[in-house]
Amino acid sequence: MKIALVALTDRGLATARRISAELPNTVVRELFSHEKVLIQNNNREQSFRRLSDIVPSLWQEYSVLIFVMATGIVVRQIAALIESKDRDPAILVLDEDGKFIIPLLSGHLGGANAWANHLARQIGALAVITTATDGRGLVAPDEYARRYGWKVEPLDHLPTVNRLLLEQGFLNVWTSYPLKPELAWVKDEHYHFLSENEQEKANVILDAFPHPNLREDCVFIVPPVLSIGVGCRRGITTEAVLAGITSGVELIGASLKAVAGISSIDLKADELGLIEAAKQLRVPFQTFRAEELQTVIEQEQLSRSTFVSEKIGVDGVCEAASLLGTQKGRLVLPKTKYQGLTVAISVESSLSWASGPEILNI
Repeated sequence: MKIALVALTDRGLATARRISAELPNTVVRELFSHEKVLIQNNNREQSFRRLSDIVPSLWQEYSVLIFVMATGIVVRQIAALIESKDRDPAILVLDEDGKFIIPLLSGHLGGANAWANHLARQIGALAVITTATDGRGLVAPDEYARRYGWKVEPLDHLPTVNRLLLEQGFLNVWTSYPLKPELAWVKDEHYHFLSENEQEKANVILDAFPHPNLREDCVFIVPPVLSIGVGCRRGITTEAVLAGITSGVELIGASLKAVAGISSIDLKADELGLIEAAKQLRVPFQTFRAEELQTVIEQEQLSRSTFVSEKIGVDGVCEAASLLGTQKGRLVLPKTKYQGLTVAISVESSLSWASGPEILNI
């Protein structure tokens, strides 16, 4: 995770440094300050002349943006950049003395509320949380999704579902995957987990394969369980890669949000089309050696291609790469040919492998 801290004044910079010192060691942090502050104090942080010069690039590069300045300034800077709940970075605003922390944007899915509470404890500030569910001590389903590294769709159903949680005090949950009983979500008394044949009563459905015509008072929570294996010609475009992956995911009836990563052979480690496609999907891109792929092909009796074998010395790429991209997966879409590439998809057999660690406070 990457966090950017931005300050306009010398006191604001001091507060930004204080916050930076309290961030976990696992976080990459960078400080940005107005050039006048840096010139006057001979500091080493990155400088800017105008906020508009840096905010658009920070928006794309960082998961969390912390602004130490007036809220109105920040609102004007980010207004044109706001896209959607599941893509916008978490935005936090503090006064220059660090007395108040306001999670301004992406409170749940982006983690702004959680970061505000965490930093408030660390620096002795007051977190100003305005989200209704948080104000009543309830954990919204999109907050649980963030904690476990899952996605939500459709996003426009979230207001209705969260309002239902506020009004009736609980939500019904149906899951296609067994969940560990020690998970906070499972132990939350405000969530009633349904039996296998009660899906029609659900307000929250945990599944990577959403179906259409969903009631407005229901959302899907989508875990990252799909591993995409890709073989392609040299110089493949990002658009062609994304089109092939999207078509493959649609063929198996899954959500594109369920994609956990893209895999290929190490000969493609520098293939820009694959690299950029992974960036746009916000998933990792990894490669495997030909020997690793061949072992899986032989063990799993996967399809073989004489043409591929003659070209790169291995009987195939996409199917074996998709399986290697999982911990304990099974192939659900065999090699499928598209314009300039082949795609295969494997799915994890258990959420214990696909879920990220539970993050309680940050």
